[in-house]
Amino acid sequence: MIHSKFLFLEQELKKDSLKNRDSLTALYALKSLLGQIDFTAEVIPLENVKRLIKIFESLKNESLTKKEKIIVRQLVKY
Repeated sequence: MIHSKFLFLEQELKKDSLKNRDSLTALYALKSLLGQIDFTAEVIPLENVKRLIKIFESLKNESLTKKEKIIVRQLVKY
């Protein structure tokens, strides 16, 4: 499910890729972190922005950037 949300958001951002360059970069950074998740063992909270941000920050070992947090909020919204 989260993969689908990433794809939908990516397609939306690519419609105006020059304007959304920073957002696309943030999206790709978060998307690369997904590879570290064991989906058989982890439940991804797709409806909870704060918990989803904490998961990504844990995977990244640092705080998310402002753009990355915006992308997480958009993923939950989709």
